[in-house]
Amino acid sequence: MRARINDRLARAVQFPVTLIVAPAGFGKSVALRDFIETSRLDAVRYDVLREEGSLLAFVRRLSEALEPVAPSALAAFPAMQQRVMASEEPVRELADWFAEHLKRTVCTIVIDDFHHAAADPDSVALLAELIERHGERIKWIVATRSDAGLPVASWVGYGRMDLPIGEADLRFTPVEALAAAGETQSGADAGEIEALRELTEGWPVALAIALRTRTHAADLRGAAAGTREMVYRYLAEQVFAGLAAEQRAFLLATCVFSTFDSASAEAFGGTPEMLAGLRRSVTFLNVSAVGAYRYHDLFREFLESELRRSGEREWGATLTAAAALLERRGDDQNALALYAKARDVEAILRILERSGLGLFERGEAETLAAALDVLPDAARNANAWALGLRAMLEASRGHFEIAEPGFVAAIELARTRKELHLTLVHRYAIELVRAGRDCVDLLEPYAGGDAVAADYRVPILGTLSTGYVRAGRVSDALLTIRKALDLLEPSTDEDARARIYQQAAFVYQFESPRERARTHATLAVELALKRNLYEVAARAYSVLYTIVNDEADDPIASLAILDKLDECARKGASHQARLFAAIASFEIEVERGDETAIVRLDRTLEATRSGLPQARDEALAPALAMRAVWDGDFRRAYGLLAGTAQGQGSDERRALRAAETALYANAAGLQDEGDEAARVALEALERSPAPTRRTARSLLFLALADLACGRAASAQRHLSEAERELSPALRRLRSLAQAIRTLYRVQLGQADASALTGA
Repeated sequence: MRARINDRLARAVQFPVTLIVAPAGFGKSVALRDFIETSRLDAVRYDVLREEGSLLAFVRRLSEALEPVAPSALAAFPAMQQRVMASEEPVRELADWFAEHLKRTVCTIVIDDFHHAAADPDSVALLAELIERHGERIKWIVATRSDAGLPVASWVGYGRMDLPIGEADLRFTPVEALAAAGETQSGADAGEIEALRELTEGWPVALAIALRTRTHAADLRGAAAGTREMVYRYLAEQVFAGLAAEQRAFLLATCVFSTFDSASAEAFGGTPEMLAGLRRSVTFLNVSAVGAYRYHDLFREFLESELRRSGEREWGATLTAAAALLERRGDDQNALALYAKARDVEAILRILERSGLGLFERGEAETLAAALDVLPDAARNANAWALGLRAMLEASRGHFEIAEPGFVAAIELARTRKELHLTLVHRYAIELVRAGRDCVDLLEPYAGGDAVAADYRVPILGTLSTGYVRAGRVSDALLTIRKALDLLEPSTDEDARARIYQQAAFVYQFESPRERARTHATLAVELALKRNLYEVAARAYSVLYTIVNDEADDPIASLAILDKLDECARKGASHQARLFAAIASFEIEVERGDETAIVRLDRTLEATRSGLPQARDEALAPALAMRAVWDGDFRRAYGLLAGTAQGQGSDERRALRAAETALYANAAGLQDEGDEAARVALEALERSPAPTRRTARSLLFLALADLACGRAASAQRHLSEAERELSPALRRLRSLAQAIRTLYRVQLGQADASALTGA
């Protein structure tokens, strides 16, 4: 049988996709293990556990399995999880995220027991999408009980896979049944063996038990008249009843584990000799490649039902004993999951106090949510950590209006516990910023004095400095970020250092010159990439882009930074950072007139029009207006920009938007509207502290606006002022100024149209 199935698998794996589909107990896992060992297939393997029946659990464990070939995925999972929890399209977001981490990977991925993950239809959709995207470089071997949701017909039709390996391939044939009987029974009666095979319909697990327990066909007939599950239960009872009392006690004590190692087994009396004996007699205790023991799913279900027949008290005590062992060994995540099943409130609160925040930051949101749901309202509402963690989870799901009262209550409850209080305050501040709310009033009371330890004060000061910027208090922001940097200690870990450098870069971009912003952004990128903090890296790249785009007038350099920003945003599943990169790239490509790039970016933006409204107003609207101008539609261009100047984030941005608006209004014959926009632009220019690339560009647009309605004298004033502000480094703007100067001369009759064409 082994040779036959290995031959069938050898043919199947010549295709990009191999699918093994059969009910429980047909030996899918055994067949896979044998084939991988005999063929020496170099593959990464993910054995899906019964507890991994949700999309995020599937993604986390798949990321763990992929660590040898795509190590950045697991490192980026915690940050990604918080974004996907709030996403309306999690499958697409996750497919993009995996695509970035796997884009250079060539390997074979084996996924066994996928039916557990398939309990969540989104997991099925994600696997299908991953196979579609990576089938050319990555081979996939999937074993599952059902192919529902997978596009099997399409894969077969397009030659991406052979026909699935199914029940017919995995059943015992008469010859194979006799051979198997010969291995366990000497002188077995061929007629009896064939009768057993017919009664079990060649079902491997049932026939194997029947042969091993020397069950007679006559005894099996009654059970065989029922369902396949009844056949299995009858046979499993024969196996269980034939074991010694200490063996049965061990099986019942350890069946609550998904997997367990030798040390855990020994804690429940499982000596190496006992384990070896069980593996010989039971055959349903398997050892994985990493040395973990795992019961066959059907046998584990049987053991759990036996344990529950002992009563809920015995069931709960067994769960608690297993959880306590894991807790003593430092495995708080799995201990918490078992305590939640046992509904042990005291133990749940103990782990939340000790490890709740760490579990949240490592991406164990589902484990935390399950434990918090078990807690009675009174217990949860009386514990600051429980309230705070529930608020963090709600905020991660995009429910800030639900999270906010939880944060406020948790902070008040923790007022006498200084470190916890500060942790919750900072977490609340972060969520306020993400929700576009002011965090200054919350954080200011904790910014002064030395009563707050540096480990807590530095991140508070960093977040407060960015809050000051958003509130327009740039001088306060600069003072605050300097305090934060001064408080950094040599022992500060690299994750915290990367974040504070990124915040410093964000704040320092508002001072002149911008060398400190450039330095801190570069440091933040280096540390963030080293630590797989992709959103931090993306935010730091955004500062570098702003500096280059404002000062160097080098579109190629700007696009290179935006490409790096976009790559980090994809690896970190940061929707906002991706959208920022797309909008900024779109603006540059419109100015360059690169239609191929514009069409590509159009598709990206079409799917994400609702995000990042400020960046869309600052970059996308003027780019769309410029495209309308290409078609001579000045009225539409004016309509896209009218009324948007006052909403810009600085006077120089307001001046530029109003100057563009004035140009398009005058070109469309809307002179009154153009005059009003020009007035807004000039007032904003008067308030601008120093000449910049934007102020020079604003003056050039105002000169063009004047020329569009025949005001040559006014155009000359604006043009001359702009020319005085243009440094030699701003080559493109100097070329634009020269073209406008030529247009001015043509209007005065000092040059002909050919000179304008050349300019």
